[in-house]
Amino acid sequence: MLTFAVDLLGFFLKALIVAVMVTAPLLLLALVLKKKDRLGEQKDGLKIVVKDLRQGMQRRRENMEKVLKKHHPDKRLEELDPVAKKKSGDEKSAAQKNYAKARAEREAYVKELQGKEASGLFCPKNLFVLNFRGSTRGSEVKRLRKEVDALLDVVTDSDEVVVNLTSPGGMVNSYGLLASQLERIRARGVRLVCTVDEVAASGGYLMAVVASKIVAAPFAYIGSIGVIASLPNFHRLLKSHEVDYEQITAGRYKRTLTMFGNNTDEAREKFREELKAVHERFKGLILKYRPQVDIEKVATGEYWLALDALKLGLIDEIATSDEYIARRAAETYDCVLQIMCTRKQKQNLVTKLRDLLMLKHMRKGIAATLEDRMNDSAYLHVR
Repeated sequence: MLTFAVDLLGFFLKALIVAVMVTAPLLLLALVLKKKDRLGEQKDGLKIVVKDLRQGMQRRRENMEKVLKKHHPDKRLEELDPVAKKKSGDEKSAAQKNYAKARAEREAYVKELQGKEASGLFCPKNLFVLNFRGSTRGSEVKRLRKEVDALLDVVTDSDEVVVNLTSPGGMVNSYGLLASQLERIRARGVRLVCTVDEVAASGGYLMAVVASKIVAAPFAYIGSIGVIASLPNFHRLLKSHEVDYEQITAGRYKRTLTMFGNNTDEAREKFREELKAVHERFKGLILKYRPQVDIEKVATGEYWLALDALKLGLIDEIATSDEYIARRAAETYDCVLQIMCTRKQKQNLVTKLRDLLMLKHMRKGIAATLEDRMNDSAYLHVR
């Protein structure tokens, strides 16, 4: 027995040595070739990457259409249909009752909405919700752009879009671009509503004003319609330490105020003119979408609580985003969907096993779980 074990161990050692001798040269060759490729790329530090935008747009549109179809109320009726499920006997009888009840509820709901529309209330076919929380840099534009791209693939003038916005404002060019993203929705003729729970000030209000309706919570801050810029000046400090600061420009106003040089009255006045020009553009956008407001009264840089902003015409309704969305969801014919652009999270083996063993997934079965996750990724991770 001992001899057999020794022979078996010797056999495995020989097999291992042969495997190493065969695979080691191949791995070494692969590493050398890979290193050569990297060296070739690093000669000038540049690499050409080509992306098929049209194909990406088509894939995104198909994903959004799948999501709408999946969550359509009629899809639920199809799943309850005993004929489609090919049920028989007592099981079929019970299924028929559930199917008939669900269909009657759906028909009654549609009839109720038709009555509301006849009285003048707009009931959207689909309700789409976007969440936006902005920073002073306005760096969230990339994410908002992707969400708007996905939305515009499927939205129609029969739908409504709600943007739940929170922002204290920030850089002029960044928030100008963010406002332009919302203008893309408005330009489609789609009803755009902005809800504010905490603050929509300065650049935040620049975005909100694009909406056809602004709804704010009672204690939300609204306004701050103004422009501000500040910078320290170290000229006297440098002068006291006998440090010279040289700045060479071509063009009279290439540089107005500076942190280290001696600022002149002419430079200060030019800088004020530039701020005033931005302020005038800000006021012009507000008048474009809210011509009823007294622009000189509200464009002072002040902010107001929503209750006071309502009196000034800066908003249209007092309500939290939860209240408004819940109410509109009850007045929507088909789907109520939230569109989010998030980063894909890498999952390790432990995480995957944990998700797989969750009870809610076990009830559906492994196949249904995988299908749900694939479908969800169609709109949770918009490329």
